[in-house]
Amino acid sequence: MGIFSHHAADDVTVTATFPESNTFGQLVNGQRNDLFIHLANNGKKNYTLVSAGASYHDPLRNWALVKNQTITRFGVPLVSGSNYSAPFNVYSEHRPSEVGLTVWVNLADGTTKEILPITAFNQTVSVVEPPLSWIDPSLLLVYSLLLAALGAGAWLAYNSFMGNQAGKKGSKRTVKRAVVVAKQENQVYPDVKPYEEEWIPAHHLKSGGSKLKKRGGKGVPGASSGAEELTSGGEVTSGAETSGAEGRKVKGKKGKKA
Repeated sequence: MGIFSHHAADDVTVTATFPESNTFGQLVNGQRNDLFIHLANNGKKNYTLVSAGASYHDPLRNWALVKNQTITRFGVPLVSGSNYSAPFNVYSEHRPSEVGLTVWVNLADGTTKEILPITAFNQTVSVVEPPLSWIDPSLLLVYSLLLAALGAGAWLAYNSFMGNQAGKKGSKRTVKRAVVVAKQENQVYPDVKPYEEEWIPAHHLKSGGSKLKKRGGKGVPGASSGAEELTSGGEVTSGAETSGAEGRKVKGKKGKKA
């Protein structure tokens, strides 16, 4: 997977390939994308691998240059008839799309010390976003901030709700206590229920009423006489006046006998 390039002054072939783990040759944004640069010196001269570089291009604009990557330096001698494979990395910071990738190496002629650039890779590759991972430090930081914000909001909502409920319960309790105290004052014997006369036999009620009348008549001897004096004479006489009249009558009777 690469393009073979030949220089007019030598017979060095250079290729760049992606590892087997990246079969489709995709570039992942924000990550190090590995490549291998393979060099084979089939000529009679000795060379030195000075450095390697890469550049990005726009395939829709006649391979216009988009960005150059930082040069990677090696300084490895490449003698006649030898092969060498150098690890190389490219970084992508583009939106997901198809971009052109060019990888080249700089060789130095062992005799003239002339720098000869040779292209190792020049193709269109796909730029993709990295897969989401739960152990990504940046994502973990975002998750922790979101959880902290949600926890603070839930705590504030809980406190406000419980405070309102406590105020309502306190007012209800005071009202209930006042009502209970009033009931205790009005009802001295709450367990005693009033009797119902419907369930009492009639002869018990009559006997009870007659006994009360008899007890009233015997207990107050002057009550009937007093009442008769009030109805017949129309004048109110006291107990002293009646007792005096009776005394006079008794004296009169005694005098007549004498």
